[in-house]
Amino acid sequence: MHPAISINTLSLAPASLAEQVDTVARIGARAISPGIEQVRETGIERSACLIRDAGLQVATLTHRAFGFATAADVADARERLAGTIEVASAIGAQTVIMTTGGRGALTWAQAAGAFAEAYAPCAALAEQAGVRVGIEPTSHLYADSSIVHRLADTTAVARMAGVSVIIDTFACWFDSDIEEAIADAGPLLALIQVSDYVYGDRGLPCRAVPGDGAIPFERLVPAIMATGFTGYFDLEIIGPRLQAEGQEPGLRRAAEHIGRLVELGQGGRTQ
Repeated sequence: MHPAISINTLSLAPASLAEQVDTVARIGARAISPGIEQVRETGIERSACLIRDAGLQVATLTHRAFGFATAADVADARERLAGTIEVASAIGAQTVIMTTGGRGALTWAQAAGAFAEAYAPCAALAEQAGVRVGIEPTSHLYADSSIVHRLADTTAVARMAGVSVIIDTFACWFDSDIEEAIADAGPLLALIQVSDYVYGDRGLPCRAVPGDGAIPFERLVPAIMATGFTGYFDLEIIGPRLQAEGQEPGLRRAAEHIGRLVELGQGGRTQ
């Protein structure tokens, strides 16, 4: 399996972190991406030991939303993120992924500025910990927890806030300027999350194994590699399609498909 492949534990729920670690190792991926809640539930030291003893790296730690609507929200968001950064450092996570938080009644420009101001004190914490915090584009259905839905907007806000960019291909593959947006985001890219979309699927979660749907990974992965990106491609496949096939065979197929495209994008070189 290509070393750039990681598996997000959202693809493996429901199961304990110990079981998920065993599954990821058995599939053959080099890295795992847990959520902050399950790491805390398992115990930070035990989580780190489980992952390390399985020979895995931590590609990213999922943090969820960073609220900024009120002063109380900002104080709480900063405290929560500081704790997550500390946990990420303790378990060796390379990145922390989060959404920006919703904009409420603010205009988009006002919300972008408010998020950047609210996040600013956290930038130094992340740098000191050696952890890259990144924001991702999301579906408009999650407007209560994010102000960025197009990749170009994600990158614009990331530059304002001094934060990294994480591409969730499921959320932005249809952007009219996707190739240009990938090139522009290149210097800020910290992680790529991959899953596919099958035309006609209407109800969330409806993610599919890459290669089974409409997302043009044959174009997008080379475009990402052309930016000089050397991080992880994180499999985040949620919904009934993967469960019907089986988590392990489906994730192996996904890893093989994306890994082949990554290797082609590297000109035949492996990491």
